[in-house]
Amino acid sequence: MIRKILLIVIILGMAAPAFAGGIDNKQNFSSAYAGTLSRNAATDGADAAAYNPAGLMLLKNGTYLELDILPFTFDYDHEYNGETQTSSPYLVAPMAFGVHKWDKWAFWGAFTINGGGGKTEYENGNIITQTVENQLAGGAFAPVLPKGRTLSQPYAYAESYDYTFTAGVSYVLHPMVSVAAGVRYVTTEKEVDLHGTYSGAYILAKYDQEADGFGGVIGIDIHPSDKLNIGIRYESEVNLDWETDTNGSNALGIALLERYGRVDGKSYARDLPALLALGLEWKLLPMLTLKPSFSLYFEKDADWDTQNDAVDGNSYELALALQYDVNEDWSLTAGYLYIDVDMRPENFGIIEQMNPPLDCHAVAVGAKYRMTEKMTLILGFSGYFYVDDTAPADPTTGRPEVTYDKTLYQGGIGIQYRF
Repeated sequence: MIRKILLIVIILGMAAPAFAGGIDNKQNFSSAYAGTLSRNAATDGADAAAYNPAGLMLLKNGTYLELDILPFTFDYDHEYNGETQTSSPYLVAPMAFGVHKWDKWAFWGAFTINGGGGKTEYENGNIITQTVENQLAGGAFAPVLPKGRTLSQPYAYAESYDYTFTAGVSYVLHPMVSVAAGVRYVTTEKEVDLHGTYSGAYILAKYDQEADGFGGVIGIDIHPSDKLNIGIRYESEVNLDWETDTNGSNALGIALLERYGRVDGKSYARDLPALLALGLEWKLLPMLTLKPSFSLYFEKDADWDTQNDAVDGNSYELALALQYDVNEDWSLTAGYLYIDVDMRPENFGIIEQMNPPLDCHAVAVGAKYRMTEKMTLILGFSGYFYVDDTAPADPTTGRPEVTYDKTLYQGGIGIQYRF
C-alpha cells in the first residue's frame, strides 16, 4: 500500500509547481504551511520532517504518514510596449511525509519540490520573444534573415522542477534538546520552448536540461519549557550540473539558443543554494501560540555559471503566525510572510524572465481538525502578492523596458494518519 501511495505521489509530482521562497529554493510543502507560512519550529505534524526534523521528537510514539495536495493558481504579467502578456495556469502539487518515532529515536522521510518555478506558458509571447524579435529586426541573423520584419505567432513556454527525496534520523540528546541529520537527493528537469515565424522562416528554439545531486540536512530543537520551542535547520548546497539537449530545435532555433549560452551537449551550473531556517513557537496563552520564522538562502555562494554576478545579495523570508486552539479537536491559524529577493530585474535570465523572482507579501489562514485520535485533517489557504519591478530598456540586447508582476494563490488539504 505504501509503495502504491509513493508511486502516485511521484507521478502526480510531474505536474507540480513550487513557489514562495528564494530565487530557486521553495518552502511551501504542506497544507499546514499554506495555513500559517511559518513552520520552522513545527512539532505537531509529520511535515516537520521538512521544516524542523529535530522537533519530531516531540510527537507521540508511532508511525505517521501524511499526504498533502496543494492546488496553485497564479498570474504572471510582462508589461512592455504598452501591452501586457499574461500566463495563468492552474496546477496541483502533491507532497508526502513519513515518520516513525519511538522513545529517543525517529526515522523520517519526505518527498517535496525544493526548487524550480513550476510551469509558465505565454501563448502570445512575452518579453523574451519580443527581445528576439528586436534582435532579428536589428540584423542579428542577417543576411540569412532580413532586417526590419516582425515575429508572428510568438510563443514562450518554460517549466522547471527540483524533485527532492530526503531521509534522516532524529535523536533526543537531553530532555530539552534533540538533533537530526539527513541525506537529500535532488533530481531536476527544465524545459524551454520559444518559437515564432520571422519573414516566412519558422524559428523553433527548444532545449531540455537535467541534473541531479546530493545534499545534507541537519537540525536542532530546543524545548526549554512546555511554553517555548526553538527550531534550527540547515540545508547544504546541492551541486547541480545541467546537461543541455537542443535536439528539439531547428537550425535557426539552435543558432538563437547559442546566443543565450544554451549549446547542445554542454553543461550549465545552477546549484540549489544552502538554507538556514530558524523558528520559534511560544505559547502566549493556554489556547494561543505565536510562531515566528526566519529563512536565509545563500544564493551568493552558489555556482550559477554565467549568472554568478546577477545576484546582489542573499534572499530571506520573515514570517509570523498565530494558532488558536478552539478545543481538543479544532485549531485555527493565520499567518503573514515577507520575502526579500536581492536580484535586479535587468539581470534576469531566461528562467527568471519566465518566472520572475520578486519581493512579496503573503497572508494565510488555516485549520486543523483532529477527526479521531489517529487521523488529522489539515486545511490551508494563502495568497502571495508580489511587488512589481521594472527593468530598463537594454539597447545591447534589444530588450525593451519591461515591468514584471505576479500573484499567486495556494490551497492545501492534507491527511495525516498515526499508526
